[in-house]
Amino acid sequence: MTKDLAVVLDCGATNIRAIILDKEGQVVAKYAVNNNSRPDPSNEDYTIWDIEEIMDKLSYCSQKVIELVDHKRIASIGISTFGVDGAFVGEDGQLLSPVISWKCQRTIPVLDNIDKYFSKEDLLMKTGVGAFSFNTINKMIWYKENQAETIADAKHWLFISSLIGYKLTDQFYTDHTMAGTAQLCNLVSQNFDQEILDKIGLDRDLFPEMKYAGEKVGELNQSGAQLLGLPEGIPVKSIGHDTQFALFGAGVDLTNAVLSSGTWEILMVQAKEVNLKPELAEHGITVEFDPAKGQYNIGLQWMASANIEWVKNTFFADLADDVVYQTMIAEAMKSDLETDVYQPKLQPDQTINISSLELSSNRGDIFKSCMQSLSKQLKKAVSILEEVGNFKVEQITVVGGGAKNDYWNQLKSNETNLNIQTIQEKETTVLGASFFLFDETAETIRSNYQYSFTNFVPQDDTILA
Repeated sequence: MTKDLAVVLDCGATNIRAIILDKEGQVVAKYAVNNNSRPDPSNEDYTIWDIEEIMDKLSYCSQKVIELVDHKRIASIGISTFGVDGAFVGEDGQLLSPVISWKCQRTIPVLDNIDKYFSKEDLLMKTGVGAFSFNTINKMIWYKENQAETIADAKHWLFISSLIGYKLTDQFYTDHTMAGTAQLCNLVSQNFDQEILDKIGLDRDLFPEMKYAGEKVGELNQSGAQLLGLPEGIPVKSIGHDTQFALFGAGVDLTNAVLSSGTWEILMVQAKEVNLKPELAEHGITVEFDPAKGQYNIGLQWMASANIEWVKNTFFADLADDVVYQTMIAEAMKSDLETDVYQPKLQPDQTINISSLELSSNRGDIFKSCMQSLSKQLKKAVSILEEVGNFKVEQITVVGGGAKNDYWNQLKSNETNLNIQTIQEKETTVLGASFFLFDETAETIRSNYQYSFTNFVPQDDTILA
């Protein structure tokens, strides 16, 4: 029988899902439940993930969907998760530590004092990863300073996708895309950096064999088969950091950037090389490992829809939720404003600045200026990423909530002088992951997928029909 189905187990921060897709990228069946972090039993001020609860929920979701398909058609299983989080395990794979959540506050003081070990600039240049308190390196330092015995007793550190994968296969492994989020890897070698490990007293053997996207990890074991409701022996392949596979699913390549537009906007590109400068840290730059071995995803992030929500709540609070956004856009489209009166808050340590208002200025002017300023930030980000990656962006695919704002999309196209396209596919993470779960190459599978886009091209008149 043709192996034309793939199972993606997706553990997100808000939802846990089991989704079955066919070779054409079409969702055959899916089921989701909520995911929640928990207070650490040892300290209620700390936050963890309960891995047993996650496994129970994955089991429940899988049991719901696999009954709808012929198990003999399943080619393989993959696991996609958020980055950086994981835990120490013993020889038997049992946890020696909780899975510290990226939401946990315990690592904030570690980052504040990271210069005891490294300068932030040196870490950025060596690893490519920006200075975020949730980075895996900060968890490692926290254990070194507070529970060194845990490190001493550990067989391995497993990222959360590998924790799940171990429970399904009995195989220890490190997913390449997850390792790229840790701030423990060398940007050039795309492997764990010995100098960094030495400075914080970690043995390289803590991190098991590296597996790359689509590479077989093992086969579904007896307990994993019972957990998922599937027969033993189905191949389990390495799929890791959800961001990388969402980018691939959205069609990112060496000329097409992807903009995830929500509370934050994150512009990411695929690149063959990285030319970083320390001063780029202030722009929120980070570099992660692309699913393609030896390539990179370079990203810049800034606060975006958070500004729009502030304008809505401050100037349009009198309007009902079902009409407020349409009204905001309609009033912005009537504005003749050409100057930037609204300077947005782009990073957490910045402030909003509104200036140069006239007596005739109105809330539509402010909202238009807000979107124009954010569009100019996008143009600046494109320029920076082109310089860092040494290539030219030809178009941008917008995903996320911001993709629904046609007027904003048109402003972005006008400001960047690029084609802006919005993708109709909502499941880009699991779509991208599924492309790696068949015998054919991921590029071949993706090339056969029938994408549906809405395009915005640069024009003088930004008023939309």
